[in-house]
Amino acid sequence: MAKRVCVFSFVLLALLGCGGGSTTTGGTVSPPLTPSVSLSASSLAFTQAVGATSAAQVVTVTNTGTAPLVVSGVTLSGANASSFAETNTCSNVAAGSTCTVSVTFSPASAGALAATLSLADNAANSPQSVALTGTGAAPAVSLSPASLAFTQAAGGTSAAQTVTLTNTGTAPLTVSGVTLSGANASSFAQTNTCSNVAAGATCAVSVTFKPAGAGSYTAALSFADNAANTPQTVALTGTGTAPQLTLSTTSLNFTQAAESVSAAQTVTLTNTGNAVLNLGAATITGANAWNFNQTTTCGTTLAAGANCAISVTFNPSLAAPFSASLGIASNVATQTVALNGTGTGTLTINTSVATDWKISSGAINLDFNPTTGRIFSVHLVGYSDELVDTTTTNGGQPEGLYSGNVGGGAGPVTSGYTQNGNMYIDFWSSTASSSTNAFTETQHYIITANDTGFHGYYVVSHSPTDIAGSLGQQQYIFRVNLSQFTNMYLVDSGLNNLGPVAVPLPAASVTGNTDPGRQVQNAVVDLNGLSLPTGWTRQFATKYDFSSYEYLHKAHGLYGSKYGSWAVFPRQENMIGGPSKQDLIFTENIVIVESLSSHYVLNIGWTPTQGVASSKLFGPAYFHFNAVSSTLSTPAAMYAEAQTYTPVFDYLYDNDPTLIANGHVASNARGTVAPTIAGGGSATTNAAWTVLGDNATNYQQTTYGRQYWVNNNASGTAPLTGVVPGTYRLSHYVLGQWGELRLDNVNVTANQTTSLPSLNFVPENFGTYTPIWTIGTPDRSAHEFLHGHDSAGNDLRNYYGAYNFWSDFAANKGAQIYYATAVGSTPATNDLSQLNYVQWGAFNPGLYAGVYNAADDTTDGYTYIVPSYVGNPATTNTPGTTIHFTTTAGQQAQGQYVVLSVGIASAEASLIATLNGHQLIWHYTNASDAMVRSGLAGFYQWTALQWDTANLNAPGADNVLTLSVSQADGVMLDALRMEITPTSADPAVTGWHDYTWAYGSKSTVANDAVPSN
Repeated sequence: MAKRVCVFSFVLLALLGCGGGSTTTGGTVSPPLTPSVSLSASSLAFTQAVGATSAAQVVTVTNTGTAPLVVSGVTLSGANASSFAETNTCSNVAAGSTCTVSVTFSPASAGALAATLSLADNAANSPQSVALTGTGAAPAVSLSPASLAFTQAAGGTSAAQTVTLTNTGTAPLTVSGVTLSGANASSFAQTNTCSNVAAGATCAVSVTFKPAGAGSYTAALSFADNAANTPQTVALTGTGTAPQLTLSTTSLNFTQAAESVSAAQTVTLTNTGNAVLNLGAATITGANAWNFNQTTTCGTTLAAGANCAISVTFNPSLAAPFSASLGIASNVATQTVALNGTGTGTLTINTSVATDWKISSGAINLDFNPTTGRIFSVHLVGYSDELVDTTTTNGGQPEGLYSGNVGGGAGPVTSGYTQNGNMYIDFWSSTASSSTNAFTETQHYIITANDTGFHGYYVVSHSPTDIAGSLGQQQYIFRVNLSQFTNMYLVDSGLNNLGPVAVPLPAASVTGNTDPGRQVQNAVVDLNGLSLPTGWTRQFATKYDFSSYEYLHKAHGLYGSKYGSWAVFPRQENMIGGPSKQDLIFTENIVIVESLSSHYVLNIGWTPTQGVASSKLFGPAYFHFNAVSSTLSTPAAMYAEAQTYTPVFDYLYDNDPTLIANGHVASNARGTVAPTIAGGGSATTNAAWTVLGDNATNYQQTTYGRQYWVNNNASGTAPLTGVVPGTYRLSHYVLGQWGELRLDNVNVTANQTTSLPSLNFVPENFGTYTPIWTIGTPDRSAHEFLHGHDSAGNDLRNYYGAYNFWSDFAANKGAQIYYATAVGSTPATNDLSQLNYVQWGAFNPGLYAGVYNAADDTTDGYTYIVPSYVGNPATTNTPGTTIHFTTTAGQQAQGQYVVLSVGIASAEASLIATLNGHQLIWHYTNASDAMVRSGLAGFYQWTALQWDTANLNAPGADNVLTLSVSQADGVMLDALRMEITPTSADPAVTGWHDYTWAYGSKSTVANDAVPSN
């Protein structure tokens, strides 16, 4: 019975609730069953960037009890509970089992955050808790410096300044943009290295400042990033500095007597800005710039607040208004000052005496006879000396200054004048055409206030009703007082006379002597550099010294101990033959300006026919006088002073309607020709030339009266400026080269440039091989032949009183003998770069003095020696030029023709060329007595003489070429070239037409009307 009770009791207890108490088994009491909680961690610590969620951390809940654990809740509590989150697998946890709670941290702000994770359950120690801590990590921006300030000159860029950004936070900084903003943001610029910046790291922003002008500038440098205080900014300020040029005046006004210099007026320059002012050159420009001059105390910089000055003077050349502009360049801008001046003076003309008009400029007094057109008296104001020659008279008056023409005639004479206030008087004398006179000829003179000179121009007109006629010469002849003007002076008379030449004039006792030796220039040149004979201290000028090449020299004159007398060429375009011509400029005490001359090239005179209306203008030319003074104590100084006013002559000429009406073209109505000539340039001065002349005409025969000349540059692009509108031939040639480029129909328009971009100069060489020999230098304009020279390096054109030049060649009886190549044991001899002298047909009496006048005065050193080998000097032929040379078999195999090119500088005879007995004759096509008159060439001709190669002697044997002339006068050879060629030099074959060709009985005359190259 007792056993049954026990079981019952157990069941009952169980029914009453097991675990509420102990159990017994077999009389043993068991402990109650209970859950128990064990947590894997009592705390969790997090670090996470603000705004992001951390990785989960796990708390493992273990039911270490004996009864199931019932988790009724898992909660977060505490101040920062919201920054944490949990998920769990806990609900009912069997004894010995686990569940997990996953916790994440999502900080809303930076810093330390805390919360508690609590578990509510049926364990005895419920609730259990886990301490949660977290640190919110965030970037933070620190900028250094907080502001930047710049100072920079306007227009320039400053040196860079740097802003350093430091991430002082605990998380990476992401910079999404660096920008400039604000009113003047465009005046700043930045570059940066910022993108992702680790905590504790830095990046840099470089900022520059470029102000457009002076003044204050502001902007902001902004950073967009993931820091809490985005955007961050740096204040930018800048000061633009700039110089400022302020002038004390914007105009200067002068009133000054013509031909004098005013007192200076000053323009003060002040830098009113706040930076250094850089100054450029001060320049005077404008139509009358030459009449103003400036000096300055200014340097190249002017500090802020400083000043300097420019002083301006006014030197009016006329009693007229003048204007120009003073330009002052700086790094701010070029500022200008208007310059205005009025020249004053008084011109007077008294015409009460019909044969003696008295005209005064205030500086020079002239006596003019309108019935003859002569200025027969010249006095400088304040001086009593008569400046014209009073020993030669016309109608009882000194001849003075007049126009010596050939071809004019007698007719009714009228006269008159035009006066433009005190600016100028244009007075003239006119001879009308008549039944025996084809032309109306008017001599004009222009005088201006206070000028010690005057201008002259000559107008010749032919009406349809006038008879036919020919004007063969026009020249101004000015006979000066020989006792006052004892020396001649000129500069750059030719390529062999570059530089000044000063030569005493003949004594008055021999002036006008009829001895041919004085009247005809010694044309012989010398290869030996002879000095003056012992005891002789001067060169003797014969009647026709000195000639010159017009484009090279701009003035010439005479001078003495008190005065200078000068002829100046403002323009040379109206000369027949143009500036390429060679001109007689002195004969004894005469100053000449020769516009048209039959001495140099015949057959280019002006020859209008009846029924044709035409006219020609010669000039203007300018005649100037000066008195020796402390500043004008040398001929060079007086020569330079005579040209002082040439820059302003155009202003006078452009404002003289009488001159304009007679054919002068104003300076502002002209054009430019700009050629580009391949192969036509020269880096050497005076070695390549471009010429504009009459269309379809050899430029040396320009008769229209418009010719322009320029030394070409290395690239062959030198322009020709100031060209009167019209149609021209452009000619180009190169020193030392045969041939000439000729281009017709070059049209020039006022105030426009005619470009000729693709011209080509091709030397005209007949053979394709090196010439057998060359003697002399080919030059299509015959610059004094480039022949002899004296000990001073000048062209030898002066007669030595005691020197018998023939003695230099006595062994050859006056002959020139060249060995152009070595012949046997004889080397090449004589100077192959030069030819000796004119090839005369006879011993011209002009070659030595006293031949026809034994009673001639010998006090000047003339020696009357006729060489013994000369019989009658007027009829005995001079020896020809003989040239010896050899050829090789290779040369003879080069072709079937031998061609001798002959450059002939002037001619009055035919040239006879004989090669080994085979004769050819060249007949001149245009004569010139230039060689007789001055030893110079007025006209250049080229002939090609052709033989068969079979006419040469065997290779290595001596060939003999002789050159002689057929008439009493002569030929002046300039250059010779011997070639062998496989093709004929016939112009019909070569296509070149600028030379005459002769071959056997055939010949073709040069055709100047055809272009070449």
